[in-house]
Amino acid sequence: MAEKLEDFIKKVYRRWKAGQVRLPAGHPGEEGLVCFAQGRLSLREAEAVKLHLVTCDSCSRQFATYQKLDLLPEKELEVPQDLTGWLRDLVDKNLGNPALEIFLRFKEKILELVSTTGDVLVGQELIPAPLLRARKIRDFKDQISIFKDFEGVRVEIKVEKKARGSFSLLVLAREKQTQKTLKDIRVALLKGDLELESYLADSGGVTFENILLGKYRIEINDIDKRLASVILDIKA
Repeated sequence: MAEKLEDFIKKVYRRWKAGQVRLPAGHPGEEGLVCFAQGRLSLREAEAVKLHLVTCDSCSRQFATYQKLDLLPEKELEVPQDLTGWLRDLVDKNLGNPALEIFLRFKEKILELVSTTGDVLVGQELIPAPLLRARKIRDFKDQISIFKDFEGVRVEIKVEKKARGSFSLLVLAREKQTQKTLKDIRVALLKGDLELESYLADSGGVTFENILLGKYRIEINDIDKRLASVILDIKA
């Protein structure tokens, strides 16, 4: 669902962007050359680029390089991060905040992020999932932290690789606005319909140790209702 949404956002944005092309004075720039090659300029703008390429060695070399490397047909317009995040939040709200999905693969020395619907912490930077894929960031040394907001609650899932195909799982829940940890919440780890472990957290965090590879569901509840649901699938 998330990947289809991102593809839809990209298609809509590119179509809108194609109609917004305005060549700057002077050199047409990278975007102008790309639009020229793809036939997305007006006749007047296209003629202006042709005349410029005849007289400008720098732009003509750049244009020839693009054609030689066959990059122009594959050129993608990057979707602004704010637009992607806003649309994702809007869809999540209308769908009742679907579960956070995390799909990981254990390799010999690293964790590979196959896909996720949450935002990922890389160093000190919190990167939305679509932007993470655009940067082609997939491998993490021994742990990964993923965040998702659920109606005023921010959930952090930290997966840490252990020896012999096992991992530990840290689950944290905070108030989205204040970032204060939630108290008196119950966090349960389930495999299929079987509840493996369940803890009452008075500090907003719960750790599950020595979890084997497989598919799990994490449920976070307070006294009145379910706050969040996480689907975690880790394979070798």
